[in-house]
Amino acid sequence: IPLHPNDREEDNPTHDAYTVLFHLCHAASHKNVEACISLARVKAGLDTSVSNLLKSIVPIDFEGSKDLFRRGMESPMGSSESKAAAGCLLYQILKDEETASDITMISIIEDILDLLQKSNEEKEAAEKARARAERGGGFHVDDRVEADFALEGTYYPATVVEVSEGGASVVVKYDDDGSTESHTLQNVRSNNIAEAHMSSAFGKGMSDEEALGIENDDEKIFVESYILKAELAEFKAKTGAASEAAVLFEEAADGAMNDGKMQTATKWSMKASEILG
Repeated sequence: IPLHPNDREEDNPTHDAYTVLFHLCHAASHKNVEACISLARVKAGLDTSVSNLLKSIVPIDFEGSKDLFRRGMESPMGSSESKAAAGCLLYQILKDEETASDITMISIIEDILDLLQKSNEEKEAAEKARARAERGGGFHVDDRVEADFALEGTYYPATVVEVSEGGASVVVKYDDDGSTESHTLQNVRSNNIAEAHMSSAFGKGMSDEEALGIENDDEKIFVESYILKAELAEFKAKTGAASEAAVLFEEAADGAMNDGKMQTATKWSMKASEILG
């Protein structure tokens, strides 16, 4: 959430950190994923692309950080990729603390993998929507969108269930409660990760770097899904789910092989064989 780019000179700040913090907290209270991640990072002692001044006024609070990462993961809004990033950061904290149960760790990793899968599906759908938009196709029934519920300014995930003749308006069905609502096109946007949050003056989606003035690392995912599968396999094996662990090790080995990590792939493949006997 590009509230303000980092200042290049901390001795001469261009913004009020308390104002930024207020807006972050307000957005996080409404389960804005990006705000949850940015505020959680600061509470965990990590840098955030929103503002480099926040660490000077926000105390370290790992419990608060974990709660915010969970809030981000469970938000009904935002991209699955951002939610997966929140999950990865939460998982790393839990790994470092070494106090969570194996069942808790299994649940977190499974949630992250589900979000990563959904993220891939969203990206594929976004590419199809972008191609259709370039052809001037407009919205179609079954398109995944976000709509301004009750015109209150908050967009929620929905599916187009009806398109008016001429395509000037659509009826959407919201994911959270199944209710339907009619909207003109100005109050509906494609569920396109690159374009759903910010638009330039020319209507083209802005990158985080364009919006912030710097590269935004807050929502980047620094762990490959095959590594998560291998770690999930370890937990599954510890809890007695041998067959599930073996399958996960094989999937992790395939992922490592595709990534050129042959030694790692061999190690995980051997673990799968050992489990199966």
